This record gives sequence, structure tokens and C-alpha cells, in this order.
Amino acid sequence: LALAIELAYRNIHCLVVEQTDGSVDFPTTNLANTRTVEHLRRWGFAERMRFESGYPTDYPRNYLFVTRMDGHLIARFDHPANGAPDSRSPFSPEGRLWISKPYFDPVLHKHVATLPQVEVRYQTSFEAFQQSEGGVSAEILDKKSDQKETIEADYLVGCDGGRSNIRRALGIKYDGVFSQGMNVAVLFRSPLLKRITHGPAVQYQIINAQINGAIAAADGKELWRLNIRNVKQEQIDTLNAPEKLGFALGDKIPFELLDVRPWTGHCVVAEKYQDGRVFLAGDAAHLNWPAGGFGMNTGVGDAVDIGWKLAAVLQGWGGANLLNSYTAERKPIAMINVNEAAEMRASFDNQTPFSPKIGDDSDEGKALRDKARAAIMRTRAKEFQHDSAGIELGYRYENSPICVADGTPAPELDHGLYVPSTWPGVRAPHAWLKDGRSTLDLYGKSFVLLNFSATNTTTITAAAKQIGLPLAMIAIEEPKVRQTYEHDLVLIRPDGHVAWRGDAIPPNANEVIDKVRGAA
Repeated sequence: LALAIELAYRNIHCLVVEQTDGSVDFPTTNLANTRTVEHLRRWGFAERMRFESGYPTDYPRNYLFVTRMDGHLIARFDHPANGAPDSRSPFSPEGRLWISKPYFDPVLHKHVATLPQVEVRYQTSFEAFQQSEGGVSAEILDKKSDQKETIEADYLVGCDGGRSNIRRALGIKYDGVFSQGMNVAVLFRSPLLKRITHGPAVQYQIINAQINGAIAAADGKELWRLNIRNVKQEQIDTLNAPEKLGFALGDKIPFELLDVRPWTGHCVVAEKYQDGRVFLAGDAAHLNWPAGGFGMNTGVGDAVDIGWKLAAVLQGWGGANLLNSYTAERKPIAMINVNEAAEMRASFDNQTPFSPKIGDDSDEGKALRDKARAAIMRTRAKEFQHDSAGIELGYRYENSPICVADGTPAPELDHGLYVPSTWPGVRAPHAWLKDGRSTLDLYGKSFVLLNFSATNTTTITAAAKQIGLPLAMIAIEEPKVRQTYEHDLVLIRPDGHVAWRGDAIPPNANEVIDKVRGAA
């Protein structure tokens, strides 16, 4: 859906094939991170997503660590509600949204339904494909009528998940570690907000000797999901979900069990994201442990990257090597995110004590909780306190074949700390303009050359015009913004990443344009 929206945003027609009716029957996905919400903003419906998140607008995005829901509080990380004025990141015009898939997906479906460039076939399965130098031929099956149809397209993108048939047909393998423990998700209904003293939160990590898991709010009212970690394979079929819920909630909190689903965590990345005219995106390209909110958000990043590049090629100004930059740019990001999620999981499981006495009203119990709190603050603060700002906003396309390196060292990648930069390959930083817009609002439809010094840009604009590359030149006379952007001239790609920077137009302007459009 994100890819379809990105293509339509660039006036590219596409067909989405979805084997279900599009509904969500189990709440997964908890978080739209700041970068994803910036894309929603560019597409025009970030506010709609914010206020259709399913949560009361004043429901805080807090993360709590407790011995059980009616037990002791160990640690807490407080954050404002989705709709609060102070919910935005200091580094962005937007901020994180806590939103479950039953609320996130419908907003995307509704928006896609308004786009004349997009056709969606629900209850239609993708059967097979063949590709040639000129295009892709795909066979699809309408499951309601049992009618098969052959679709001719320029390109195919497999967004078909971890069991991707398209990836398998291409013979592309995952690299990494599979099956990092069995887990069970338990969906239940409970009035627990009326029964606890710690206050509302979007996630409660449970720390006691009987259960290793977390309770996530699915709607901020009465629907909750308990994730039980590290369940032995032989225990899956005989798991006593009500007993586990009792260990997590306490004896006096009632609940209604709704559904139980086992799942397995993986830490793998596809060896490549492309074969000819066929590409992989989202879980078809990478699977990570669900910590830190990296899964869906990394997939949206894939969609944006391949989306503007497909549009460039189809519109005639993208170079012969532009599409080849997709794997080069996105695979390293997936590897960083997959490894970060794995480290978050390992640090929590290995360093947090789970003594049977951690919930006791005793000096020993308090000492154990203090020890647990120290471990949590040491290992989980970058995820829960700092919102992983460095990894969400500070990621960069290092060694990208379509960014012009300037010989300066890459900024330090601190996953918990974001430092704005215009180093070629990074996301261009946010800064407020005098007219009330964010600099991020300037990017999207074309390349943008920011000019902070009234430099004559005729040579580079002429080079772009000669080959049809869309380029907008924007003069900015604001010293604070110039300080953030570090150089007099900064060239921004359609996806908001820095392509080139300098203090004067280079004599080889034609070569710069060819480099950033993938024609070098």
C-alpha cells in the first residue's frame, strides 16, 4: 500500500494484488516511527492517521516495566499522547505514532481507494510470473470467480512477506539467523486500566519468574495483546494461555480470552533485493525481531526508495543504473535494523534479573527491582526513552552509487542520538522556515537545490533540464537554516535524502547530475 501511494504520488499507474479482502484479523504492528510519519505527511494524511489511531487523543505513549499489572512498578518512560502538541520530535515536524495494524491499514486502504493511478484487486492470488528485457508477465487468479488473468507490466515488486513466493521463484535466499525462539501472542479484552495504579501506557513489560513477556495496548481502551517470549516448542500446543495471563495481570484483574497465535522471530536479510525487473520490499526482503518498531517502518522506507526510482526510469530521466542502487542503499539499512532489534532482545533477556522474589514486598524484593531498573536504563533507554532517534532519522546511504561523496567522514551513527547533518546520503534535516513550513515540506516531487548564498546556479539547472531531470531551485536567506544545512548549496533527492553539497557549483555539473540520476 505504501508503494502504491508513493507511485501514485509520482503519477505512476500500478496494480496491487492482495489475496485477502484487506481486513486485519489480529492486531500486530505497534509503531509508526517518526520517519514513516514524515512520509505520511508528504502523502497528505499524517493528521488523519494521528487522529484515527484508535487511541483516545489524550492516551499517553508511555512504556512501563512492572512485576505484573497489579504489582510493583520497576521503571517507566513517559511520552505524550499521539494527539498532544508536544508529541512531535524536536528533529522533525512529526513524531512517533502508537498505532495498531487494525487502525493503520484502513487509513492506507481508504487513501489508496481515492487514487486514480492505483487499482487494487482484493481476494486475488498471485500465481506466477515471467520476465524479459522488456517487462514482466504475471498470472493472477480471482479467488471469487476462479478466473485467471495475465497482466503485462513494466516491473514487479514482491511485497508478499516472509514467505514470499516471488523471492523463492527468483532463488534469492535470506542470510542470517532463523527461529530465534518461539513466542505466543495472546489477544484479550480487559478493564485493566480501571484496576491498576501505574496509569495508562502503550506497553507494559512484565518482569517476574513465571512469564517473560509484554502487554501492548491495541486500542487504548479494553483490547490488549500479551506477547509471551521464549516458549519452548514442545509447550506451544499445551500452552495454558489463561494461566499465563494470570501471571501477567495478577489474580484480581478479569479478562476475556479472544485469540492465541504462536509466532517465531527471525533476524535475516535477503542476499539481494532485485533480479532484473523484479524487486523485493518489506518482509520479503528482511525479517527482524519485533523490538524497536523496525519491521513495518523499514518496509515503508523500502517502498519510498524503490518508488521514486521506478518513477524516474518510467518518466525517462532515470539512468540505466538507478534501479541497481536499490539493493545498495536499502540492504545495509535492513542489516543495521535487524541487528539492532536482535541486540535489544538479547540485552533484555540476558541482563534483566527474573528472581521469584522480584515482586515481594521486602528489602530483597526492592533490591532486585532496583537492580532490574538499572539494567533497563542501561540497555533499553535508547529504545524507550530516546525513541531510537539516531536509527530512525540518522540512517544514511553510505557508499551509495548515486550520492556524490565529498571526502568528509560520515557522522557517527549513534542509535539513541540524532545529530542533524547534510552528509551526502543522509536524510536532509528538518528546520523551521520563517513562513511556518518545515524544510521537509520542500521535498518530494523533484530534486531540490537549496541555495543559501544567491549563487548563480545556471550551469546545474541547465544540465538537469537537458536530460529532463526535474529540479527546483529554492533560495533561502535564513542564517539559522544555513547553519543546520552546513553548506551554501545542498541538493536533495525526491525521497528527501542529500545527493550532493558544496559551497559553489562544481565545474563538472553534468557529471553530478548524471551521478545522482544513476547514469554515471
